[in-house]
Parts: sequence; C-alpha cells; structure tokens
Amino acid sequence: MMAPTRLSPVPFLALCQLLLISLAVAAEEPHERESCRVCGMYIDQYLKSAAELVYKDGKKKYTCGVACMLREVDDAGGLSAFESVKVHDWVSGKLVDAEDATYVIGSRVIPDMVPNYIAFANREEAEAFAAKEGGDVIDFGIAYQDVSPVGTTAPFRIRTAVTPGAGAFSIGAVYGYMQKDQVKAGSNSTDPSEFIKSNRTQPRAPKEVQAHQQALIVNYSPTDNLSLFVNVPWFERRTKALVRTSPTSVRETVGEENGIGDITLEGRYNFWRSTRWDKFGTILLGTTLPTGQFDGERGAAPDPVARKSLVSTGPALQLGKDTATFTGGLLYSQRWKDFWFHGSALYTVNPENDNNFAFGDVATVGAAFHYTPNYDLMVGIEMDASYTEKSEDRGYKIGNSGGTTTNLAFVFDYRFLNAFGGNFKLRGSVGLPIYEDLNTKHVVLNNPRREFDQVQLGDGFFGNLAVTWTYRKPPEF
Repeated sequence: MMAPTRLSPVPFLALCQLLLISLAVAAEEPHERESCRVCGMYIDQYLKSAAELVYKDGKKKYTCGVACMLREVDDAGGLSAFESVKVHDWVSGKLVDAEDATYVIGSRVIPDMVPNYIAFANREEAEAFAAKEGGDVIDFGIAYQDVSPVGTTAPFRIRTAVTPGAGAFSIGAVYGYMQKDQVKAGSNSTDPSEFIKSNRTQPRAPKEVQAHQQALIVNYSPTDNLSLFVNVPWFERRTKALVRTSPTSVRETVGEENGIGDITLEGRYNFWRSTRWDKFGTILLGTTLPTGQFDGERGAAPDPVARKSLVSTGPALQLGKDTATFTGGLLYSQRWKDFWFHGSALYTVNPENDNNFAFGDVATVGAAFHYTPNYDLMVGIEMDASYTEKSEDRGYKIGNSGGTTTNLAFVFDYRFLNAFGGNFKLRGSVGLPIYEDLNTKHVVLNNPRREFDQVQLGDGFFGNLAVTWTYRKPPEF
C-alpha cells in the first residue's frame, strides 16, 4: 500500500479549463468553411442533404440535413422567423422550399443526423424510395410537429438504447468524485465515532471512503445498429478507519491507493426501433479487462474463520478485480417530443480471480427522465437500483459485503461550442443514495468473550463532470 498523500483533481480540472479557454479562443477566429448551425458538422460533407435558412435580416445559415433544419426552425419559433427555408431534393440535388417538400423518415439510409428525414421535391419519388429502403412518407407539418430538439440524450449512470449512424464518434474526459461517511447496519445509519464508542469491544469501524476518478471515454459506431464504448479510468482512493487501541482510546488510520482501474469495453446492438425514431430496443454486452491492481494478501482478522481467508486490503482500496467481468442486459429508450425516457436492466458476473477472491455479482435496473427545451440543453433526473451479492474469499462469504442501494441523481448536458466538424458538450451530474440496505456480520468470540459488528459505509454523495466532443464521418451515398 502506498503512503498516504493528499488526493487532488487539480491537474485534470486545470487541463479541462485550458481546453475550454483554447476552444473559446478558436471559436472567435473567423472560419470560411461553413458548418451546421445546430451540430457543427461541415456542410461541404453533406451537400446531398443540407438545408439553407435565410433569416428576416438576410443572414444565411446552413444545417447538415433536415433534422437539424427542423430543430433550428423550432428553436426560432417557426417558419415565420425566416425569409426562406430550403432543402436539397435527394434525387436531383436542387434546392426546394422546405414546406413544399415531401419527407421519408425511418428508412435504412441515414444521410446526416437522426432521426433520418430525407427530402424529396416529388411525392412519387419519395414513395418509391420508401418502398425500396423502408420508412414513412410524411409532409413538412408532420415532420415539424414530430421532431425533437436532439436525436437522443445520454444518461450518466445508465446507457441509451439509441445508436447513432455509422461513423459517429465521440471522445471525452470525465472527472468523478464519490464519498461515503456513515456506518450502515442494514438500512440504519450511524456516525462512525458514535458507532465505535457504543461498544468497547468493537475493534474498528470504517469512517470514510473518498474516490476520485479521471477517465478517458470513447464511443464509435461502425454500423448504423452497433455502437462501441471504451472507458479507461484512473482512480485515487482514500479510506479512513477508526481503530481501538484500548477500551477507552481510539485512533484514526488512513489508507490510499492510486492507479489505473479496470478498462471497460461495451457494445450496444439496436435490434429494433420505430420508423419515427421515438422507440428503441437494444442489447448491451460488456466486459472489463483486469488492468487495475488487486491486493490479494491475507492479513490478521478478528475471528478464526476469517483469519484464514479475508483479503487484508478492503474492497474500497482495490483498483481492479484481477479478472475479466461480464455484463449483459437490455436497454429501452422512448421520446415524447421534448422528453426522453431511458430504461435499463443489466446483470454483471464477477468470476473468482487467481487470488481465490470473487466480488459479488450485481443486478442493476435504472431509469432516466430528460427534458430538452432546445438543442443546446438537457436537464433531467436519473434513478438506479442495484443488488450486490456477498463477495467470497476462498469460498467464504464475507458477511459485511453486498446489499441493496438505490441512487438518485440530477443531470445536465450543455452544448457550448461547434468546432472541428462537430460539437463540444459539458455534462454533469450530482446525486446521493436515497435507500441502502447493506449486509453486516455480528461476531461473537470467547476467551475472552467479545461481541462486535463488521459493517460497511454508506450514505454520502457523488458527482461527475465531463467534456465531450462528438463528430460523424460523412457517409457515402
């Protein structure tokens, strides 16, 4: 174990601040290359689907396609805010009035953004396209009433069932913090100092857990229905414990571990979606690579049975699980105009590692409700509940491990800059556990007789902050 040092996220936050400043400066510089008014994608890469909007004051703007055009019109208050709005006919490539065009949505072709509206000057050609590629044929009024400010929203603690078009790519830097500071006996909370003082034979009590996480995340969609995700985390973890040195004396100990954690790999396959792009069903499969450090040394324990088996370094200080883990489950997303719902049901298997230790398997369900007042902003609330089985060490079930936790979080997502053919977002969440029922173990020893409890920490809070850049490689049509 490393010697205790002060944990600090300052280097990561300073890097994010420099990034934001440099991007803000870059955004002020003149750019001759036109980009989408909404998502930032370069117009010259999307000439087959691009739209042209002329405002009342004569200012001209462009969007990469129909979906972003509809969002800009909706955000401006309707067609009355514009002198003209034109779209490219998919067949001839000529600009036509957006209100007079016919549209196909939900086909197998995704030319720009989602939902995949495609414009046609001639209704018969739109119907012929839909007969070949699928989708619904609609007019401008239906498209305008149906479009949402964003193609999907991204929950923090669960995953969206929506997969973007092929070539979609995003990269981000994430900072997270978590703190637990109350002793939990089942669902009851007790201050750690009061807990150890209440029983003079209580040898120790956990006092606090702090965890800083800095991560690099990458999303990439090789096809329209498949999205891949990678998370490379770096952890800085600190634990505090109260240790009894005499019947009337207690001292505080501090432990710390810093380093890379287990790398997460996930794949989401969208097996079903509605033609209006408002309902989605997706399978998620994932694994973790055992890149994080695991301390498998056994140390002294308070009872004879556990002394032979318990790992001396607690789970809070383990940077990895020393084995690959496997996750599978279902995701569902649905949109109602400006509102999004995301739901998930996942199960994670944690096999026994080479040190004969197995973290408990975890079953998790989650739900997110998001509101998008415009294409730059999302606010929402998310809830997830998990049941964790007891961990095992050499076949011995650890009594003070596992249990049930329900978390509530408030989230936001703000698109603050279009640059480099894509857009930058600032995302954040803050939350806390609203219900916990954590396992404990009551120990009775003789000669001399002692009774005490092995417990876990709970309560506290957590928060996350991320900067992401999203881009889509233009498809070839």
